[in-house]
Amino acid sequence: MIGSTLNHYRVTAKLGQGGMGEVYRAEDTKLGRDVALKVLPPDMAADRDRLERFRREATTVAALNHPNIVTIYSVEVAETSNDDLERPDPVPAGEGVPSSPYVPKPLSPQVHFLTMELVDGESLDALLPSGGFALARFFELATPIADALATAHSRGIVHRDLKPANVMVTTEGARVKVLDFGLAKLTEAEAPHGMTQLPTEALTQEGIVVGTPHYMSPEQAKGELVDHRSDIFSLGVLLFEMASGQRPFQGVSSVELLSSVLKDTPPLLTEIKPELPRHLGRVIGRCLEKAPADRFQTAQDVFNELKSLRKETSSGSIAPATPVSGVMRSAEEIPWIAVLPLKCKSADPDVEDFADGLAEDITTSLSRFSYLMVISRNSVQNFNARSMDIRQVGQELGARYVMAGAVRKAGSKIRANVQLLDAKTGTHIWAESFDRSLEQADIFDVQDDITDRVVATVADPHGVLARAMAAPTDSKPPETLSPYEAVLRFFLYQQRVGPEDHLPTRIALERAVELDPEYADAWACLTIVLLDEDRHSFNPRPNALDRALAAAQRAVDLDPANALANFALAHAYYYRKDLGAFRSAAERTIGLNHRDGNSKAMLGILMGYAGDWERGVELTTDAMERNPHHPGWYRFTSYFYAYHQKHYAEALEIAQKINMPDYFASHYALAISHAQLGNMIQAQQATDAVRRLWPDFEQEIYSGHLEKWMFAQPDLITHIADGLEKAGLVVRRP
Repeated sequence: MIGSTLNHYRVTAKLGQGGMGEVYRAEDTKLGRDVALKVLPPDMAADRDRLERFRREATTVAALNHPNIVTIYSVEVAETSNDDLERPDPVPAGEGVPSSPYVPKPLSPQVHFLTMELVDGESLDALLPSGGFALARFFELATPIADALATAHSRGIVHRDLKPANVMVTTEGARVKVLDFGLAKLTEAEAPHGMTQLPTEALTQEGIVVGTPHYMSPEQAKGELVDHRSDIFSLGVLLFEMASGQRPFQGVSSVELLSSVLKDTPPLLTEIKPELPRHLGRVIGRCLEKAPADRFQTAQDVFNELKSLRKETSSGSIAPATPVSGVMRSAEEIPWIAVLPLKCKSADPDVEDFADGLAEDITTSLSRFSYLMVISRNSVQNFNARSMDIRQVGQELGARYVMAGAVRKAGSKIRANVQLLDAKTGTHIWAESFDRSLEQADIFDVQDDITDRVVATVADPHGVLARAMAAPTDSKPPETLSPYEAVLRFFLYQQRVGPEDHLPTRIALERAVELDPEYADAWACLTIVLLDEDRHSFNPRPNALDRALAAAQRAVDLDPANALANFALAHAYYYRKDLGAFRSAAERTIGLNHRDGNSKAMLGILMGYAGDWERGVELTTDAMERNPHHPGWYRFTSYFYAYHQKHYAEALEIAQKINMPDYFASHYALAISHAQLGNMIQAQQATDAVRRLWPDFEQEIYSGHLEKWMFAQPDLITHIADGLEKAGLVVRRP
C-alpha cells in the first residue's frame, strides 16, 4: 500500500495492524494534512452485511466529539487498480543484487477504509514505568481516559478492548487519546436491530472470546455478551497497572490468566504501594468487582471519583495510607461525604423507587460542588440493609460526613427524614423532615423539591456542611493551611465578611495557588478576595480588579465546567463593568449548578443592580425558598427593587427581615426606608448604627460603595443618597 493513492489520500507509511485491518499514515492532498488510514480486510469488505454494519457503527463512533478520543473523519471506498500506484525509481543494482523495477502488489477493485486523526506520540504501554506513574502523572492520564470512556458510553458505544496499547499520549505529553474502537459495539438499547457489533470476525458469534486477556472482564472471558460495565472492569485493570506498575491478575498461560480473572481477588493497591491514597484503592477495587452489578455502573462515576481524588491529592493534605486498627486509611484525609441509601419504610415499590431516586439525586447534586468530595452512589449500595454504628460506616467508606435518612408513605402523603452526621464523632450536624402531598403533585417534582432543599441547606458556602468543614481552619495560621484548607478558610470569611478575616484569607489563598497552581477552586476563591480589596476597600492594593480578572480566567481555563470558577469570572466581569460578559458567565454558572443558593443569590443581586430586576428577584427568591436558613443579605435584591419603585413600606418590611446587626448595609437600608416614611426616630437609630460600624461612611459611601456596586443604576444611587440625607447623614457626593 505504501506509495499508493486512495481517493485523495497518498499512503506514506505503515503504522500497524490490528483485528480490524492495517493502519497507514497518509497525506490528505486536498486539505494538506496527515491522517491515519485504517484499511479493512478484504474478507470483511466482501461481506455486504458486515460492511453495512461497519459503516453504520463507524458513523456512530465518528459522531463522538471529545478531546481524548481519536476522531474518525470519514468512511470511504476507493476504486483502485495497479495503475493507481505511484512507481518509484527502480531499485539500483548492488553487489550481488541485480537492478529490478518496482512491481506493485495487485489490489482488489475496491478498498474500504476509515480516515482518522493522526496522533503523534507513544502508546501508554511504552511509557508505563515499572513501578507505576507518580501520583500527579497518574491523574493527568487516568482522569481523561475515564472521561473519554464516559462520553463513548453515553452514546451507546462500548470499547471492548481497552488496554495501554489503545491509549496514546501525544509527543508533548499534554494530551491523552483513546483509540481503536475496533471491537466496540452499540448497546442493545441503541441498536435498531438488536445487538450489533463492529466487524471483527470473532465478534459475529456469542461464545467466542474477544479482547486482550490481561484486560478482559470476567463476562468477556466467559464469552458472554457484554455491556459498558465490561469496559469499567478493563479500566480498573488499566488504572491498577498505571498506579502500581503491576497487573492485578497473573498467569503463565492464557488459561491460567483467564482463570485468575474469573476467580482471583487482586491485592490491595495500598499493599503494593503504601504511599497511594486509600480512596484510590477503593475506586479501582470497585471497578474490578467480578459481578457487573457490583462495579461502578457508569464510567461517569469513575471519572467523578478520579476528579475528586485528583483535587484531594493536589491539595497537599493527603498522607500515605497507614494501617489503623486493621483498616487501611489515610492519616489526614480531606473530608469525604457519603450519602447512604435512604431506608424505605413501605412495601410500596413506588416509594422504594422514590427513596432510591432521592438518594441518587442528592449524591449527584452534591458532587456538582467542586470543593466537596462525594463518594459515588455505587460504592455505598451495600450499606442499605445493614444496621451499623455511623462511625463504623464512616471508617469502612473512608467518609468523614455521612448523610442518611428514611422515607415513609401514609395515604397520599410522603415523609422524608434526612440527617447529616459527623462519622468521626457520631454527632448530628443537621436534620430535617420534609412532608409532601402526592395527591396532585408529580412524584418527580416532589423528589426535585426535596433535593433542592437538602442540597441548598447543606452544600453551598453558607451551608451547614461548609461551615462544619471550615470551622477548624479558624485556629490555624494562614501560612500553614494546605490549598484545600485555604478554600475552606475562604468559606469562613464569606460567612463573616470583614477586613479582619480578609487579610488571613488572602494570605492563605495566595500561598495556595503558589503551592498548587492547577487548583481551580483556589484561584476562584482568590478572585473574590481580590475583588473585595476594591468593592469593600478591604486591605486594598493597586490594580485589584486586574488581578481578580486574571485569577478568574485562570480558574476557568483550568476547569471550564467548574461552577465556582465561572461564578468568580462573572463577578470579575461585573465590577469591570462588562455587563454582557457578566450576564453570560452568570447564566453559565447557574446552568452548571442550579442548586447552589449562594451563587444564585449573589448573581441575582448583581443582575438587579445591572438593571434586570425581574431576573434578579427571580434568582434571589428561588435561593431563599430552597434554603429557609439563608443569610439575610439574600433579601437585598427585593429590598432595593422595592425602594427603587418607591414602595417604602414594602422596602422597610424586607429590611427588617435582613437581620444582620454587624453589617452596615442592613442599617442604612433601615435608615433610608424609615426616613422616606417620615419615621425619623427610627431613622436616627439606624444612622447611629451605621456610623458605629463604618466611621467614614458619610465620606466614602457614594464613590466607595454605591458607584462600585450600582454603577449601572445612577438614578438608584441618587435615590439612596437622598434617603441617607433625609435620615440625617451628610453624604459626600462627587
